[in-house]
Amino acid sequence: MINKILVPTDGSERAEKAAEYAIEVARDNDASIFFLSVVDELSPAYAYETEAISPTLPEILDQMKEAADNYVDQLQQRAAQAGVKATTKVVTGHPSEEILNQADDSGADLIVISSHGRRALAAAVIGSVTINVIHGARIPVTVVPWHKE
Repeated sequence: MINKILVPTDGSERAEKAAEYAIEVARDNDASIFFLSVVDELSPAYAYETEAISPTLPEILDQMKEAADNYVDQLQQRAAQAGVKATTKVVTGHPSEEILNQADDSGADLIVISSHGRRALAAAVIGSVTINVIHGARIPVTVVPWHKE
């Protein structure tokens, strides 16, 4: 039985598809959803060439966290409109590690995650975060494929 679904999201179109699917599954199973966004503290380090003319790393991380908070709040509202109870959380760290930690800590029964990530040549089809979650999870993982239309 599915009681709680963890849905990691980065605000991308592919994550949007996974969120839509999770809301349907939660509604059909009378389950709740836990929307999680992980701000990867390594990503913004490459966004700017020089500190002299750009925001500091903490400022960039704050902006990323604010955007993530806004996005998971929107997903929570969308779930509520579908009659599904949802909670949200934004954390900073390595995405796959944090997803797995939050899956354990939250008591989730299922992870719904999207495919086709942004990183790694070797993981171009599914995405390195998704692969790491699949291999490290102690609960079932549903991978929602994404194809740009």
